[in-house]
Amino acid sequence: MKFCLTAISLALSLAIVSPLAVTAQTAKVGVLPFSDATASGGANIGDTLCRLTQAEIVHSTQLQGQVILITDGTRPEQLDSAKIITLGKDAGVDIVVMGTLLEAHAEESAQNGMSHSIFGQTFSGGLHSWKAAVTLQADIYSVATGQKLDSLRVSETQTDRKVTGGVVTTLGSMDTSTPAFQNSTVGKALQKTIADLVERIDTEKSKVATPAVAQSK
Repeated sequence: MKFCLTAISLALSLAIVSPLAVTAQTAKVGVLPFSDATASGGANIGDTLCRLTQAEIVHSTQLQGQVILITDGTRPEQLDSAKIITLGKDAGVDIVVMGTLLEAHAEESAQNGMSHSIFGQTFSGGLHSWKAAVTLQADIYSVATGQKLDSLRVSETQTDRKVTGGVVTTLGSMDTSTPAFQNSTVGKALQKTIADLVERIDTEKSKVATPAVAQSK
């Protein structure tokens, strides 16, 4: 009898813990187009950041990431919490990420008319150095409760030194979806910031997954 009770207790414990673990790992995360607080003028910045974030979620976490499209012409910065939750329900996700680009710029410094040694090789001409900084914010919403669970803010920098060639210094100066932008100094800083942001989201998955567990009961 004692053995039977122990076995039953163990089975019940597994039945309770397993859904929590599975839900935390497979929670569906919907990413909305980002709003742009930098006034860069780039028309596709919000969509690009959205897709890069979704791709990073799929690549580096066990979460299920998907893009949520806004089809009624509303701009991301015009969305309120009720609309965000509605979009999340329509998309069938557990969590909605509403991101904002707070900072993205690069500064250039140059030394011209001199010889410079880089990696043991001497070059004549201008040595250019670029330093970029990017800051992103992401508000995380639970579709089950309709509440904002957290607001995350991350920043990253990138420094490049080159003898020749140009650089993208503002997001509005070119198409942010192209390889040229993504390989630029500010593009690299942007990708590092997105990776940090997704890592923060993944770290908090147990908290954001809990409402989905409650909803499934």
